[in-house]
Amino acid sequence: MSTQTAVFLAAGRGTRLGRDKPSLPFDGETLLARHIRQARRAGVTEIVVVAGRHNEDRVREIAAAVPDPEQIEVVLQEGPDAHAAAATGLERLADREAAFVCGITDLVPDDTYAAIADTAVTPGVTIAAFVLEHTFVGGMLDFHPGTLDLLRIVERPPGGCPPGRLVNIWIHHLAGGAFITQLAQATRQLGDYEEAINQALAHGSRGRAHTVSDWEAVKDEPSLTRAHERFHPHDPTAAA
Repeated sequence: MSTQTAVFLAAGRGTRLGRDKPSLPFDGETLLARHIRQARRAGVTEIVVVAGRHNEDRVREIAAAVPDPEQIEVVLQEGPDAHAAAATGLERLADREAAFVCGITDLVPDDTYAAIADTAVTPGVTIAAFVLEHTFVGGMLDFHPGTLDLLRIVERPPGGCPPGRLVNIWIHHLAGGAFITQLAQATRQLGDYEEAINQALAHGSRGRAHTVSDWEAVKDEPSLTRAHERFHPHDPTAAA
């Protein structure tokens, strides 16, 4: 599927990590620049980055330093949290038939965006996923029995998401103009992006998981160390 637009949510404060995540260096580039590069491998030419007032200037510096900066629009988050950031980005997708909506803390292989675009359901949502190797404080996916067809996103279950479940990686592909518009409206009204997705799935929208070969979410210093080890397993200086 031709997908020319991506929205990156870069307004988080990185409280647990103690550093601004969009500008966090990883393998010679920032996390934000890494996702921009990976999305462009999938044919993305229009990029919207949602920033916060605390890091707007830094996000603009990163956007200006990557190739083809004229393709990137930086906008301020309208609202208090990540769900508001998602709504802010979604509301800029009017008339788009397909788009990625992504956080920037999930590290995945370089071919992830292109592979998702090639296999995306339409209309509906395709979500990157990975089989958990350890308990994860975040979201996981529930499926219709015996399939990878999404039933719902389970966000922050008590005790965390257990090993063996498929994690909800916030690299989502949205397809269908009406679906995107409805999702934007529901996210703003409900104040909850995952609940808006679940509502759409419950009302018959299609959803599917796309499993990736590798993943780490940068949440804190231990996860950052794991990310270096996972993506640079043969480089003993990578985590330095």
